[in-house]
Amino acid sequence: MKCNNNELLIQSIYYSYGEKDDFEIRNLSLSIPKKSISAVIGKNGSGKTTLLLLMLGYLKPASGQIGLCTNGDYLTIGRANGEIAYLPQNEEIPKEYSVNNFLLMGRIPFIGSFSQPNKKDYFIIEDVKEKLEIEHLGTRKLGQISGGELQRVRIGRALAQEAHLILFDEPITHLDIDSKHKIISILEELKKLGKTIVFTTHDPLEAFQIADNSILITRDQKIICGPTDHILNKENLSWCLGTPLEFGVVEGQKVLIVKSRK
Repeated sequence: MKCNNNELLIQSIYYSYGEKDDFEIRNLSLSIPKKSISAVIGKNGSGKTTLLLLMLGYLKPASGQIGLCTNGDYLTIGRANGEIAYLPQNEEIPKEYSVNNFLLMGRIPFIGSFSQPNKKDYFIIEDVKEKLEIEHLGTRKLGQISGGELQRVRIGRALAQEAHLILFDEPITHLDIDSKHKIISILEELKKLGKTIVFTTHDPLEAFQIADNSILITRDQKIICGPTDHILNKENLSWCLGTPLEFGVVEGQKVLIVKSRK
């Protein structure tokens, strides 16, 4: 399998939850370029999280193949242990954990069952805190920090894994404007550090801001993917999000306008 400049390759996969659910992903093929940011855009229930979990290897397609390109080699997802980091949209947060101990959870794949973190693990944690500007939070408990700070700490745990590919499930949802700006800046910095980022969103404007590539998915699992500038047009977005949309510009910034259905 030729990797070329791709980080992840999905080839002709079929996935279904079974007879009790009509959800299907049919004959999907796409590639995620290295050192890029890709946005998965769709309404709630369209299958965005399912697609991430397939990329992660947590869900298994009934047919087709998903593989990761690492160090010039092609690995099926089942063999890519620790090479992909995943940040879920929601998770049970151990509020009594300190930030330092939570970040160390990202090193679990590299720490033996009966071993303790070593100097390298602690060095990586300190480096992550510096990159994310959360050094001052190290000894604070997770239940004592703000939502925006917690999201940075959660991203830090993914970074501590040192994975090349990081999957984020709606990392900006429910944050205030300042926190959203900080998270967007962090995703851009991760790309500069050589990481490949895939994130889900239901807001196309987030993709316009930072995504090199976009994947549009509808509730009947029809998918369009390609360079963001090419495929995020009013026709495709109206089709994807199920509502007529127009573009406008306010103070030099692109905005989406919902058209009247009259």
